[in-house]
Amino acid sequence: MATQRGPEFTPVSCPAEIDSTSVAGLSVLITGGSSALSNLPDYELNFLGSSGLGAAYVKAFSDAGAFVTNADLKPPSPAAKSNLQHIRCDVTNWEDQVAAFKAAITGSPSNSIDIVVANAGISGSDEFFEDDGDEPHKPTLRILETNLLAMIYTSKLAMHHMKRQGPHRDRCLVLKSSIMGYLDTNGSPTYGAAKHGVRGLMKVLRRRNGLRVNIVAPWYIATPLMSKLVIERLTTQLEAQGSGFALVEDSVKAVMRISTDRSINGRSLAVVPRSVQNAGYMDIKLDDFAEDSIYRELQEVCSTLTHRQLAPSDQKV
Repeated sequence: MATQRGPEFTPVSCPAEIDSTSVAGLSVLITGGSSALSNLPDYELNFLGSSGLGAAYVKAFSDAGAFVTNADLKPPSPAAKSNLQHIRCDVTNWEDQVAAFKAAITGSPSNSIDIVVANAGISGSDEFFEDDGDEPHKPTLRILETNLLAMIYTSKLAMHHMKRQGPHRDRCLVLKSSIMGYLDTNGSPTYGAAKHGVRGLMKVLRRRNGLRVNIVAPWYIATPLMSKLVIERLTTQLEAQGSGFALVEDSVKAVMRISTDRSINGRSLAVVPRSVQNAGYMDIKLDDFAEDSIYRELQEVCSTLTHRQLAPSDQKV
């Protein structure tokens, strides 16, 4: 099968130390960058490291001299610094996200957005496996709405604004997924579906000109937002398997590795226990096919097809 070769997405090195000085002066928007989403009490925030990391990302970028817009329902703690602004934003609300992006541009000294970290997310029970009794109950989709649909909003807005900026500015989109987007789990079906969906979103966007898009996919991470009981149970179960928690600072390193190297596009970096990888993060290398794989050939064919670029009226029978 003769095919036209598409772009190559080269695996990246993952050093233990990251020089973050290059983000100084850049404009960064982070969703879910405060300490918690306290108005969602029915969800176990951070159960899979999906929330709470945003505050660490905000601190890392602002400490490195970037201008940071934190789009979250809660203001950050402690009080904001001069290079940090908080915009109240429910990421599941399109209008809130539109307003957050506009505020990030008008509030930054450069009137731009160089880096977007789509971090906001929740987890917990989605009632999928609960006994419904005689009549089935409609499942709750809040996890899917927050972890995937809201991320599609963020990605759409990032592409819209970034492609209008000059070529000298970076156009970096970091999608916060989970290693559960690559593994089977005993947890929430909608959580797993959402995280696999983020992977699909990245693999489409990475082939489109206009921005570079990558994933950070954490393993279990213990944060102050996790209950003591959850941490104790996970610790016992992980240690019984010879494993453990990944670290918040290593998730920060993964985000900074992507943000500080403009050559990185289309990669997924897992945040893992240091017993697995000394640096605490690594390139997953599961989003591409081997040179001799039939799926590689099919991928090359698929990437050349343009029927969805026809006008909507021309796609109807």
